Formats: sequence, C-alpha cells, structure tokens
Amino acid sequence: MGAGSVLSAIFVLPRARKRLRSNTLIVLGNLLVVLVYVLMAFVRQRELFLVVAALAGAGWTLSASELWVAAQRAMPSWARGRMNATVIMVSQGAIALGGIVWGFSSQAAGVNVTLVVAAVAMALSLLLAIPLSINFTTSLSFDPPPINCVMMPLVSNPQPRDGPVAITFEIEVDRMRGREFLRLMREVRLIHRRNGAFSWRLDEDLTRSNIYRIEMMVPSWTGYLLQRDRLTKAEQETINKVWRLHVGEDVPQERYYLCVNRELDARGTTVTHPSSMHATPLDLSPQEVQRTS
Repeated sequence: MGAGSVLSAIFVLPRARKRLRSNTLIVLGNLLVVLVYVLMAFVRQRELFLVVAALAGAGWTLSASELWVAAQRAMPSWARGRMNATVIMVSQGAIALGGIVWGFSSQAAGVNVTLVVAAVAMALSLLLAIPLSINFTTSLSFDPPPINCVMMPLVSNPQPRDGPVAITFEIEVDRMRGREFLRLMREVRLIHRRNGAFSWRLDEDLTRSNIYRIEMMVPSWTGYLLQRDRLTKAEQETINKVWRLHVGEDVPQERYYLCVNRELDARGTTVTHPSSMHATPLDLSPQEVQRTS
C-alpha cells in the first residue's frame, strides 16, 4: 500500500492534476478504493493481493491528497491553523467511529459481506460529489476587498487590548425595500459574528422614519481591525448590497465607542479624570487625589 501511494504521488498525481479537475480526481480515486474493497473480498492469492494493496494506496493518495489541497484553498490564512485542527479532530473521531461500526459488522456478518457493503455504500456516497463539487476552491480569493463605508478618524488611539469596543452604523432605508433589507441584515449579522463580534444588534429609530442603527461589539480595537482584514470579497459584496439600500444624503459612517466601565470601578491605583479616562494619581494634584479617593 505504501509503494502504491508513493508511486501514485510521483507519477500519477502530477499528470492527473494537469488534465482533470479536483472533483473528478476525487471521484476517480474513490472509485478505485471501491474496486479495492470488492477485490479484497474475493482475492485469495497472496501475490495478487499485494497488487490490490498497491491500488488501495494509489486510490487513497489520489482522493485524500486532492481533498486536502482543496481544503487548504478554501481556508483563509488567519484561520488555517484552527480549521486544520478541526478537520483532523473530526476525521480522527470518524475513523474511531468507523472502526466500531465496521468491526461490529465484520463480526456479525463476516468480513467479505462487510467489504462488499462498504464498497456499495462508498459508491453511492460518490453521488454527493455532483451537488457538493469542490471545483469552486480553485477560483477562491481571500485578498482583502475595499471597504466602502467611511471610517471616522479617532481623536485618541486606543491601546491594543482596550475594550470592549462598540461599532455603530446608521442607515436610512426605503420602506418599500424593508423586507430585502432585513434579509441582507441576517447575512451581515452572520458575517460579523463569525469574524469576531461577540454581540450584534439591529435597532429601529423611533424618532426618525426608516432609520436603522447597527451595533456590534468586539473584544478590542485590534480585534476590530483584524475583523476588517478578514472580510472576503463575497462578504464585502453582501455588505455593499446593504449600503446600496441607503437612501440618505451622506454615506453611512462608522462610530466607535470604547467601554470605560472598568474606570468607574477603579479604586486607589486608577482614578478617572475628566480630561483623560486613563489618568493615574500621578497625573492629578494632591487635592484632586484626596477628593476622588
């Protein structure tokens, strides 16, 4: 099996990738594994079985390597470590579960029957390759898109760990397109939540007609900047569809609010001063320190 895997990786896979698409390669590799299951159930000659094992290695290499490469194409660089860890954990769990299921089946129905059933089940599962094709991964792009909303200048630069930070937008929407707006906002909420926001809400202004306020919270200012960098072109296009529904005169503007609740709870070592939310006793006069204490 190892020999078949190595030979397939060196001689077969490079040529196949030049002529066939990813989905076709995976289907062909798995069909080869289906053939191996059937041959394992009926081949009894040792020498011939070594050839079957080599075919198993070739089929495994064709399907598994191409699927892994497609997975890497579909992962943004900032999440690749976590996503690969998830894939490995889930696959190892599936192998353990498969060992229990097929082991019980071979004990109850026999090894030959189990191999034939596995071959049929795998062949039928390949039908999923039609609606769930992985060919789209070759055209994916995770280059950061242009941000179309206006980013307001900051009067002071927050520290990387300062937070949480609330970001708000105000948008005016034509009432006739309210249903479309709410549908898009469901998608925008998912985009922001999966990119790092731990709170997200949409409010309607009761003092002005057709005005909506979007507010999301992120752990820190640095986290928000990372969130903007993580937006894909498809996600940014969804957000742009929302901005195109804006009927106000001005472009929607971002507003940023840094939570300073911890300053209210400061005791002794940290004192809040009107001119600086991060003032310390060394910044104040003795009379102010005594008064605030």
